[in-house]
Amino acid sequence: MTIKDYYNSLSFVALNELLKQHPQKKIEKLLSTFKCIKNPDLEEFLITPDKAIQSEKRAITRTYLYLELQDRDVIVVAYFTITLKALHTDGLSKSIIKKLDGIDKNREIIPCYLIAQLGKTTYCKYKIGQNILDDAIATIRESYQIIGGRFIILDSVNIQEVIEFYKNEPNSFVLLDQNSQKQNVKMYYPLT
Repeated sequence: MTIKDYYNSLSFVALNELLKQHPQKKIEKLLSTFKCIKNPDLEEFLITPDKAIQSEKRAITRTYLYLELQDRDVIVVAYFTITLKALHTDGLSKSIIKKLDGIDKNREIIPCYLIAQLGKTTYCKYKIGQNILDDAIATIRESYQIIGGRFIILDSVNIQEVIEFYKNEPNSFVLLDQNSQKQNVKMYYPLT
């Protein structure tokens, strides 16, 4: 099976839709099928009920799941979470601030979109990260068409291979943090 065939075989569903259609305990059981050894925070956010589910119920975030049918069981193989964010500009250069804001180089807080979570299960054999990222950006672009906004922010784990994935074409995310000592680094993606 090709990556494209595999990706197309997955069901793409919004967590808030599942919560409307099924009891929360059933959704919690489904979310608990997601395992990510490389990034425990990614797993913890999804499987801890007071995180993904409560953030969804309170309209703080929107989480989208990729589901796979395996031996009569449905499992979560990947997901992304998006939200709105107020980017504090302290520590950023005036030229970057003006580029992000579009008008004012002295802006202290700039509204933006945030890809808060994005990843796949440890057991997924296919490289679908680009597909997941494309879907996250496309979902944000739907909001962008309605309400505007200038850019997307994400916090990448500070691993060179992951940073290169976000920086290289077709993604073109740009590093905001140049501090190589941090565990995570901020990156932005211009929508305009």
